[in-house]
Amino acid sequence: MSKFRIKVARIEAAPGREEVCITFQIQREALSFQVPIGLSVSNFDDTEMVQAARNTLHRTFVELATESRDWKLSAKDLRQLSHMSLRPTEHPKRV
Repeated sequence: MSKFRIKVARIEAAPGREEVCITFQIQREALSFQVPIGLSVSNFDDTEMVQAARNTLHRTFVELATESRDWKLSAKDLRQLSHMSLRPTEHPKRV
């Protein structure tokens, strides 16, 4: 499996607010999605914004991994699931 490619897709100032939204584009093969990260302008200067957003993105995925840890299946579990398929193997014949 290939690695994820993560890049900054855009940086936008929120109109009328002291906030910047840094959006990351995440891609791997056919999978592609964006994650917006909002940061307060008063907390960071321009050179620190992307670093702070990367840190927030990292923390977000660490928390997501922790919360979904119980979902992980072993190779044996996946094989058992694939053999349990309840889908009909043939379509019923029309009369």
